[in-house]
Amino acid sequence: MMNRLAAIQILRAVAALLVVVSHAILRQAEWAPTDPLTSQIAIHIGLLGVWIFFIISGFIMSYTYYDNFAVPGAAGQFIASRIIRIVPIYWLATALEVVLRLHHGAGLDVHKLICSLFFIPVAVEPGPMAAMRPTLGVGWTLNYEMMFYAAFASVLLLSRRKGLTLLIVLMTGVVLTGTFFKPIADTRAPTSLITFYSDPIILLFGAGVLLGAAARWLKSAHAVRSNAFLLIALAMFLVVDVMLFAAFVGTHPVDVEWNATFWVISAICVALCVTVRIDDTRWLTQRLVQLGDASYSLYLFHFFTIIAAEKLWWWFFGKSESWMFVPLSAVAAIMATIAIHNFVEQPIGRQLRRFSALFNKRRFVRTETVRIPMSGMPGDVTVTWNGVASPLEPSRSEVSSGTPFRADMVHRRR
Repeated sequence: MMNRLAAIQILRAVAALLVVVSHAILRQAEWAPTDPLTSQIAIHIGLLGVWIFFIISGFIMSYTYYDNFAVPGAAGQFIASRIIRIVPIYWLATALEVVLRLHHGAGLDVHKLICSLFFIPVAVEPGPMAAMRPTLGVGWTLNYEMMFYAAFASVLLLSRRKGLTLLIVLMTGVVLTGTFFKPIADTRAPTSLITFYSDPIILLFGAGVLLGAAARWLKSAHAVRSNAFLLIALAMFLVVDVMLFAAFVGTHPVDVEWNATFWVISAICVALCVTVRIDDTRWLTQRLVQLGDASYSLYLFHFFTIIAAEKLWWWFFGKSESWMFVPLSAVAAIMATIAIHNFVEQPIGRQLRRFSALFNKRRFVRTETVRIPMSGMPGDVTVTWNGVASPLEPSRSEVSSGTPFRADMVHRRR
């Protein structure tokens, strides 16, 4: 069976690996001689992974909730599903960060910690290297994610056309408003709440939303069916992206024109995964899809594993530079976070969804008439979606419009 979103999950895995490799290179650069261009490329590929993640996030939301606009209860269920998906494992990773800091005698900013746990960016003093980072550094992207989820939940109250139009107009308007406080040509990291939330990077969510809506509107008409073509094409676009940066840019921050170019390449990679349908029964494809499923845990916990790998590297080899440190630490991060995904993230998610179901018996209903043979005669059925079900695993083949279909959801209409 071909999974419609398997290619997207593979791209999720690729994006997470880009971030892992980026941080492994930059970590090694702190204690071993590293060419400055190599460090700048590492920063770029990490950002490339984040950009792809943002576009995928917008795509998944509009693709899986395409038929849930203006459905009673859909917005609330969307928010609940996102909280269950994002918050517990993020808080767990943040707690681990706090424990390690206290263990090493580092100070703890309680105000910053509270803001971090509730996805509120903390303003900082402007400077060349200033950036608004939460207690768990990689969590800065989640501040944008949660803002996008809140906006998407709001437009779910409207019809699809009005909701999607309003979402794109709203995001564009926020970015344009932000130019009064920080020129769009200034691509340095934002240092205040208004410049953070109005950063042009939020337009990547909008690009993903448009891709998801287009995929559903076009009925996901796939032009190519080839695993090899997808992987080769993705590799080609990513290599071109890095080569352009190395040859013509070479340092950060990047000019706005080049930023736009790299964002277009990122969007092309996502569009490619939407266009190409792959055979997800192959061993390599299944492993990559599984890594894509675990990409959130990989993103949150990989740096802890890189630090642990660093200690082992020093013990065996000392502080000597070697290209082997990067792939070895990346493999260690993959193994550790797959275990976290299987034995921590998924069980917590299942328990919280069951707990949520106990307090939410309300259903939101969308009727569709289909023809099925019943005792030799075609019959009309009304399909009812239980609001508790949610697209937490959008790569699964049974997920279509945001909810898995089960036999007990079908009631014959008399």
